[in-house]
Amino acid sequence: MDSDILFLWEGRPLALALYVQLEGRLLERYPGMQVRTAKTQVSFANRYIFAVASPPKRKKEDHLVVSFGLGYEKRSPRIFCAAEAAWNRWTHHVAVRTPEELDAELFGWLDEAYAFSAAK
Repeated sequence: MDSDILFLWEGRPLALALYVQLEGRLLERYPGMQVRTAKTQVSFANRYIFAVASPPKRKKEDHLVVSFGLGYEKRSPRIFCAAEAAWNRWTHHVAVRTPEELDAELFGWLDEAYAFSAAK
C-alpha cells in the first residue's frame, strides 16, 4: 500500500480497512478503473470520476465517507447529504461504519454512478 493512502487514513484504522475492501471490490467490478489519491480523498474514475472515498471531516471519527455522482437526486436514509453540484449533476454522500454497509445497495448505486460517468 502506498504512503499517500496510509497518510490519508492515518489514525483511522477502521476507515482504512473499509477503504481497502471498497477499493478491492471496485477493482474487481471495473478492471480498467483509475484510482487517484489526493490530499483529502481517493477518486475512482472511468472516463470521469464516478465515486470518491474520504475520511470524515471530524478528526476523531473513524469511518469511511463514500461519495458518488448521478444525474438525479437519489433518496435513502443512508445518504446523509445530496447536493446538486451542477444542473442534473447530483453528488451523494454515504457514511460507511461497518463492513456490512459495503453491501449490494451501495454497490448498486456505485454501478449506476459508473454508468452515468461513462455516458457523459
